[in-house]
Amino acid sequence: MPPKKQKNPSVNISSSLEESEEFSLETTVPTEDISSSDERDRTGTQKVTRQLLERKELLHNLQLLKIEMSQKNLIIDNMKVDHLTKTEELEERLNVALHQKQVLALRLDSQLQLTQDESR
Repeated sequence: MPPKKQKNPSVNISSSLEESEEFSLETTVPTEDISSSDERDRTGTQKVTRQLLERKELLHNLQLLKIEMSQKNLIIDNMKVDHLTKTEELEERLNVALHQKQVLALRLDSQLQLTQDESR
């Protein structure tokens, strides 16, 4: 009986790690990416290899980083909204102050005009 040809697990690792090079904020990993046929030996029992554990750890770390990045993007978006709101409030206050300045300048001009008219 010829010896059975063993699969080399390093050949079939590409699935989600290479796909993750495309930037995505998706935080879930499809089930078929995690469990593969390489996990089972010829008797059907589960065979956990060091490489498989490292791969799962990397996928988990990648998922955590995507979640963290998503949270930070939300924080950045909230900060942008806060700054825009603050800018709008300051612009409104500036417009009110400019209007008050114009009103006061007109009142001063009219008072000066009245004073000059009375002194004649």
